[in-house]
Amino acid sequence: MKGTNKIPLLLLFVILTGCSLRVSKPKYESSLAPESGQFFKCKMSSEIWVADCRRDSALSKMVATAIQGIINQDSAEVYLFLGDHHVRQLNDTERKYTVLNRDSRAGNAGLQSLLDKYLNRFSYIYVWDTCKDWTWNMALMLSSQNKGIPLTREYADWVVKKYNWKGEVVDLSEKWVNKEAAYNWAIAELMPKCHKNILFSVGLRDDWRGAPWTLYDYATASGGFAFWLDDAQKDEQQIIRNICIAGKYNPGSIVMGYAKSGDDLLATVNNYGIGYVVSDYYANGSFWSAYPNKSFYQPKGKARKVKPGKIYVSIIFSDGDNLQFDQNALYLMWENDSLRGTVPVGTTMAAGLQEINPFLLEWYYKHKSENDELVAGPSGYQFIYGRDYQKEGYESWLEKNRRWLASAGFHTACFWHATFGSHCFDRFIETAGLQGIFDGDDKTGIAYKNGVIIMNQGEHIRKEGELYNALMKVKAKEDEPVFVNVYPIAAEYGRNGGIAKLKREIDRLEKERPGVYEYLLPKDLAASAARYFDKKKR
Repeated sequence: MKGTNKIPLLLLFVILTGCSLRVSKPKYESSLAPESGQFFKCKMSSEIWVADCRRDSALSKMVATAIQGIINQDSAEVYLFLGDHHVRQLNDTERKYTVLNRDSRAGNAGLQSLLDKYLNRFSYIYVWDTCKDWTWNMALMLSSQNKGIPLTREYADWVVKKYNWKGEVVDLSEKWVNKEAAYNWAIAELMPKCHKNILFSVGLRDDWRGAPWTLYDYATASGGFAFWLDDAQKDEQQIIRNICIAGKYNPGSIVMGYAKSGDDLLATVNNYGIGYVVSDYYANGSFWSAYPNKSFYQPKGKARKVKPGKIYVSIIFSDGDNLQFDQNALYLMWENDSLRGTVPVGTTMAAGLQEINPFLLEWYYKHKSENDELVAGPSGYQFIYGRDYQKEGYESWLEKNRRWLASAGFHTACFWHATFGSHCFDRFIETAGLQGIFDGDDKTGIAYKNGVIIMNQGEHIRKEGELYNALMKVKAKEDEPVFVNVYPIAAEYGRNGGIAKLKREIDRLEKERPGVYEYLLPKDLAASAARYFDKKKR
C-alpha cells in the first residue's frame, strides 16, 4: 500500500532474533581516550556562514580573520575562504553552508560581507598603526576580550561612515611610548584574562602586506597573549621572558604562530616549560576546533628479514609539526599526487590535531594507503629543543608526550637539539613509547637502546636529484645490512608532485644499482633494524 513503511531485512532479523546491531568502527579509530587540555575549543554551530575573502586585500584578510575568531568565541559559525583549498576542505565535511553576499568589485568584499552580518555583535573599534607593530598586537588582545574590531585609522573612518557606527572608537596609536611600555601594560591589564595555556607569536612580519598570516582567528577566539618580538635582540628577549614569567605557564603550554627568530624562539620559551606549535598560516582554526577530540590507530611496524649487502631506506616528509603544512602543502600533496601509495613514505603530522583539528587528522587517516605512515615531527607532540627545556618540567612534558603520541597513533618521531647519550635524550627514549626515533642533529648514526632504534634523521632533500645523490653516497656492506633515512622538505621537494619526484629518483637508483635499495616505512625500518640487532646480540 502506498505510504507503508517497510522494515529493512537486516533490522527485521535483529528484531526477531534479539541480536544486537553493531556498527564496526573504522580500523584507524583507537580505543584510547583522545588527549585534551592543550588547545582552546569552540562549540559546534548548526549553521555555517562563509565569507569569501580570496580577493580581499592583505589588510582586509587580517581584519577578517580577527573578526572571525571573536564571532566564533560563542560557536564556530564563521568560516573564511582565504585560498581555493579552503573551499575543498569545507566541502570535505559534507556540511551545508551559506556564502555571504559580497560586492565582488570591492577590494575588501569578504570583510564587508562579515561586517554586514555581524557588526552589531561588536562594541569597540581599536585603531592601530601599521608603523608601530605592537599596536596591532594590543588591538588583537583588546578586541578578543571586549568584542572589538582591530582597524587602521583609514578602515575605522570607513566603518564609522558606511555603517553609522555608534560604538566606541579607541585610538591606540599614541597610547604607549614604545613597545616595551605597551607589553608591560598588557602584562598588567590584559594577561589576567588571557588563556592560561596558550601564547601567540604573531604580528607584522616584513611580508605581511603581501602574505598576511591566517592564524589570527584562533588568537582572538582563544584569547591567548599575543606578542611580536625578536628573541635575537636582548631587550626584546627580556620582554618575552617577562611575559612567560608573568603567565605562570605549566609544562605542556604552547606558543603558536612563528617568531622573528624562527625556531630559535624555543631557546627562550622552553626555559619556562612552553613548547612550540608552529602555525602562522593555519586558517579557520576556531572553526575546526569545534570538532570533538578523536584518537587514532596505526598498526605497529613489522620486521622484515634483512640481508647483508643491501641498503634499507625510509623516507620522511618534513614539517608536519607545523599546522599550516598539515592544512596546506601536505594536504595538497596527499590530495593531488596520483602516485602516492606507490612508494613507502612517512609524513610528519602534529599529534595535537586530535584536539585542535580532529577532522583534518581523520582525513589523513581515511586517505592513508598501506604505503603511508603518519610520523610525529620534532620533537614528539610539541616542538621543543630538548637541551633548553625547563629541567623541573621535563618529566611532566615526557608523560604528556607519551600519551599524546599514543592516542594520535604514532610509532616513530623526530627529536631535535638534544645530545644523544644525554639524560634528556635517554629519558625521551625510555618514555615516548616509540619504535623508532630519528635524530635531527644527524650525529647518531644508528643505535639500539631500550628496544628502540635511534638513527640519523638524514639529509634534507630540497630538490629533485638530491635524494639520488644522498643515497649514492651510502655504501653497502658485504657483512651487514645498512639502514638510512632521508628527509624531503615539504615546502620545497613536496611541491608539484613530490611523490612523483621520489618515484623518478628511486627508479634511477634501481637502474644504476639494481637490487641494492629496499624502501620501508619508518616504523617497518625501525622494527626490522631492531630484530636485526636483537639477533646480533645472541
